[in-house]
Amino acid sequence: MHIILVYIGIFFGLFLEGEMVLISAVIAAHHGYLILWLVVILGVVGTYTADSFYFFLGRKRGYVWINKNPKIKKKAEIIERKLEKYPVLIFLTYRFLYGFRSITPLVIGAGKTKTKTFFIYSALSTTIWASVYCTTGYLFGAVIKSELGHIEHIEKYIIGTLILIGIVIVVIKSLSKKYKPQSL
Repeated sequence: MHIILVYIGIFFGLFLEGEMVLISAVIAAHHGYLILWLVVILGVVGTYTADSFYFFLGRKRGYVWINKNPKIKKKAEIIERKLEKYPVLIFLTYRFLYGFRSITPLVIGAGKTKTKTFFIYSALSTTIWASVYCTTGYLFGAVIKSELGHIEHIEKYIIGTLILIGIVIVVIKSLSKKYKPQSL
């Protein structure tokens, strides 16, 4: 039962910190803790689902939500300018751009892009993204196994500690945004 929760955690983790979640899951699969093909499928489906969620959020309330936050509005303006110049390139690469991964499908959804166009490009770019990060995770897992094989008896504790540190960082970031002191 607990392994099912791990896979569910991977799926939803892709909404927040996709790259680190996917690489960590592939490393765990390389070490035999998870099933590799299932992690890869979750990587593609979870990312595609997250992007679709942000796209439809953009369709529903995109500019209302974007205009409420000056920081997001600034990023949205950058994305809109880039989309005008290089639409296909942005569609295929935004997942690799730190800080723009979630906001880009939101902006695309708020714009004039057809839903079918978004879904076609999203499927292609999600597959590219997942392939790159799964390969990276698998190779990194191989390096860890060959170079750090002598600590195999404690690797569960190391992986657990790293996951716990990641969760703490996400919680601290969330709380610091939520309870940011108001300026006078």
